[in-house]
Parts: sequence; C-alpha cells; structure tokens
Amino acid sequence: MDRDLLVPEPLSTPHGTVAFFDETWSVDPRELQIFFQAEEVYWTADRTIGQWRRLLACSRLLTARLVPEGHRGGRLVGATRLWSDHAYEAKLYDVVTARDLMGQGIATELVKWALRHPWAGEVQRYVLETRDAADFYPRFGFRLGAEVDSFHMRVGLAELEQRGLR
Repeated sequence: MDRDLLVPEPLSTPHGTVAFFDETWSVDPRELQIFFQAEEVYWTADRTIGQWRRLLACSRLLTARLVPEGHRGGRLVGATRLWSDHAYEAKLYDVVTARDLMGQGIATELVKWALRHPWAGEVQRYVLETRDAADFYPRFGFRLGAEVDSFHMRVGLAELEQRGLR
C-alpha cells in the first residue's frame, strides 16, 4: 500500500487549511513541549526535552499543521504518537488538538491515520488511556478494558527502586 495514500487529506477549517504529516524524525522536541504546554496538557506538564527525544525515538509522531496552501510547516495544531511492538499490540499516546481548532475533525483524522499506519505492523489490538475523552474513542471501536477481561496496572520508578528492582 502506498504510504502517501494513508495520509489524511487536508481539512478546510474556518482558520485555514490543516495538513497532516509524519514528523517522527523532523519535529523539534522543543516545539512539541511548547505546544503541549500551551494547550495545558496535564499529563505532559513535566516532560523534559530529553524525554520528548526518547519518546520520539521509540514511536511515530503524526501531526496536523495549519499551513499555507501547498506548503509544509505552519502552526502545530494537533498531534498523536503511535507506539507498537509490531506483533501483538500498538498504543495511541498524546492525542491533542489545539483548543481553538477542536471540533474540526483533526483528532479524528489523526486517530484514523494512526490506526491504519503500516509502521504499527500486524498487531492484534490497539490500546489507549484517557481520563477526559472516553466519549470520543468508541467511534473507532475502542471500549473499556473491563469488557475485554484485562486490568491496567502500573508501577512507578520509586516503588521499583524501593524493592531493589532498579
């Protein structure tokens, strides 16, 4: 399948044209940090530039930019990261749209693109976490983990260190 055919078509919005890009290797991590801070994304508030670099090294970054017709660049107005083990599971992270462009279909196109992105490989399922957008994801087939007989568990670094495991 031609990778260019997978990129969403540009969206026309009242603010201008929004185009979509795979910026995994070209985005400036500082721009990501500034975008997520400006949008007051609570789960990324403490991320450092070094952490952004490491996140980009192991995932794909799909972006949406408000651009002049036919040009790359422009204001970052949406992003998501796609992580995959390329065999069993892929995960969506950091689905964010600029507040002034919400409701224009940007997040929808980013999620659809991530779900069909060939980089994920032949995985059996996609997963994500959300606290405040649970009503958005069922349109793509996502449902609560309890319905698929699983538990989401986590352990922090401090706990691992306390147990002598790090």
